Amino acid sequence: MAVLGQVATEAFPQLTITQSQTWVPPQDGTVCIHVVGAGGGGIGVTGDNVAGGGAGAYAKIPSLAVTTSGSYALVVGAGGAGNSNNNTAATGGNSTIAGTGLTGTKTCGGGGGAASGTNGGGGSVSGSGESWAGYSGGAGAQAGGAVGIYATGAAGVTSPTGYGGMTDAQSGGLAMSGYGIICGGSKPSKSLEVNTVPYGFVENASDLCGGGSFSYWNAGTDIVVRGGTGGIGGGGGGCRSRLQGPYAVAGDGGDGIILIQYLPW
Repeated sequence: MAVLGQVATEAFPQLTITQSQTWVPPQDGTVCIHVVGAGGGGIGVTGDNVAGGGAGAYAKIPSLAVTTSGSYALVVGAGGAGNSNNNTAATGGNSTIAGTGLTGTKTCGGGGGAASGTNGGGGSVSGSGESWAGYSGGAGAQAGGAVGIYATGAAGVTSPTGYGGMTDAQSGGLAMSGYGIICGGSKPSKSLEVNTVPYGFVENASDLCGGGSFSYWNAGTDIVVRGGTGGIGGGGGGCRSRLQGPYAVAGDGGDGIILIQYLPW
């Protein structure tokens, strides 16, 4: 039996696009499209030049009429790989959308990968039309930057015991997104600095947040330590160790994503 005022949610699906593809709308309607670029990787070092990756940019088309005769090219950026032994990390991939009824290609740039002593910058938004608007991703510090939904993303914290950047999206994770809203995680990755106890990793960040950094100063133990991986769109955390060679492996940047939400209005 129908309930007065109840919305038939099955008629208004949310589609989570994690791989590049050609998308044909499964039904006519009005959609909101959220686009997030991928995060850049952090860098692993043997000295003090630890650095984190930048976050991908975010933007959305708040309302677009689509039909089953339309077609859209969706590109989802891959997270930039973190690196070790003072090698420059990879930049996150761009996420883009183009197709029926859109003005050109709209792009959310991937975050920059870190280099020795140089933090990755946040990705930027490009394109116009259809009320397309958004914000640049947060820059890396020792920890990775975060994706910003209502303002430029937060930078990672420059502290060996700080945190990755925290998204300003309402909490709950991407699964709680809907009807024109994108939600994120409430848990950036906490950085660690360890002198004697051989912890090997920093936990990964939640959706849209940055990965934490890891500092390990016990030079007498052969152990590979890792920075935190960014959540969706977040930058990877840096990592450092006094041991020579590839013992400090930084966190990867988070992959990008595209959310397509059918709207009930």
